[in-house]
Amino acid sequence: MLFAWMGFLNPNDDTVPQSVQRQTSDFLAQPFIDIRYVGPLRDAEGRRAGMMMIFEIEDRAKAEAFVETSPYLTAGLYRDHQLYEYQSEV
Repeated sequence: MLFAWMGFLNPNDDTVPQSVQRQTSDFLAQPFIDIRYVGPLRDAEGRRAGMMMIFEIEDRAKAEAFVETSPYLTAGLYRDHQLYEYQSEV
């Protein structure tokens, strides 16, 4: 199943600790989950407002478990995040 996950950064919190950046590299490089796309979401002024990831995994429970291990999420950098099942139509 494909899932779309969006995390929205806390307002005015544009500094990410180096330790979180390193953990994020490991998080994204894991070999078990097929991450199709991941990248920043930018506001109208071009500032980073969050991120979106499309990934494939067997079911929603495993998708939720994966998301919960995100370094940004565990560090409290997101004010909100949402996980959706994604179905490509094109």
